[in-house]
Amino acid sequence: MNSVNQTNACADGDIVGRDKITKIESPKGKIERLLLRLKEQYDASDETKITIDELARYHLRRAQDGVEGLENKLIAANMYHYYDDAIEKKEMFVKLLERWSLYSSAQMIFVHVLAKAETEFSHVIYPEIPKISEGQMNAMIMDRIVNPIVEECSSDLMIVSHNVVFGMVYWLAEQCFIRWHHAQRAIA
Repeated sequence: MNSVNQTNACADGDIVGRDKITKIESPKGKIERLLLRLKEQYDASDETKITIDELARYHLRRAQDGVEGLENKLIAANMYHYYDDAIEKKEMFVKLLERWSLYSSAQMIFVHVLAKAETEFSHVIYPEIPKISEGQMNAMIMDRIVNPIVEECSSDLMIVSHNVVFGMVYWLAEQCFIRWHHAQRAIA
């Protein structure tokens, strides 16, 4: 039987008796895969001139209730006190969107997060607005939209902060995909 004594062994790396098995983790989620693809496209300067239809949809305003624009939506919801902050954060998102929309994989990331935010807001948060306080609504936005998107989209290449995601919510409001006001809500 062979015996190896490594008592005083010294190496620049791992000391392995025989076979070293390393596990290379592949990206698990859709966004992780898209972020890797985005890195490849970015490194290769592989830009696109085409905006995919699903992303183009979000660039078309659709005010069904006659309240257009971010400022008017904030006024209608008695939330004008957020206006200055909202404009700044919305612009942060717009700059990110403009910069990265040159890459098809980034467009798919934007479609994913915009659809996620729109769906969460419209189907979960919006129905609760007449029954909850402004603080509770903001907490729901943070828990259901902002925090999950920041966590899912974190990368060294495309920085997605809480401010940027909140800016995305404000941008979606400006584009009339989400709203805080209810026609029947008594604004206090």
